[in-house]
Amino acid sequence: MAGSIEQVKKELLACARRAYAIGLQTGNGGNLSARPAGTDQVIIKSSGTSFGECAMDNLVTVNLGGEMIDGPGKPSREIRTHLAIYRMRPDVNGIFHSHSPWAIAYAEDTDEIQPLALHARSKLGVIPVLKVDGHADEAVEKAVENLLNAHAGLKAFVQAQHGIFALAPTISLAEHHAELVEETAQIGWLVDLKKIWRPTQ
Repeated sequence: MAGSIEQVKKELLACARRAYAIGLQTGNGGNLSARPAGTDQVIIKSSGTSFGECAMDNLVTVNLGGEMIDGPGKPSREIRTHLAIYRMRPDVNGIFHSHSPWAIAYAEDTDEIQPLALHARSKLGVIPVLKVDGHADEAVEKAVENLLNAHAGLKAFVQAQHGIFALAPTISLAEHHAELVEETAQIGWLVDLKKIWRPTQ
């Protein structure tokens, strides 16, 4: 099992670097985690570490109860939300969360982000907006649980004023889902602007 855990860590690092390089997450915000298949362990970015700084020696491992197993420092404070998802969705082994601007902005005025592009429609379906105050606390955890119960097989959602949460069987696919959510929100913005600025016929 050690080999597979090592491989999952490498995959997580590759996703973190990709997201940082393309600007999906700037600064030291956001977080991502992966659960090696067949284990109750969750590997997550350490608190205060940027995606660009993630490395083998600063990843943190906890169990599904949130107890520390390995790694320096503390896990990202979003760990509570990640663990709630993992406990409810055994099919999910990767969670990607970013404070992506298009998605946050678009989520302000809607209850769901419609996938206008065929690609997003086939890959994600409707993207709900979770409107709950708080940050990785009990209220958010309960709201996430209710959302997952209401949307079987959900692949992504946006927490209002906070950002994208993308879920998948692997962390690589979860990161791709997050990119697609951000692209979908951007397309939505552009379509809405076109409606506003289109000259009257």
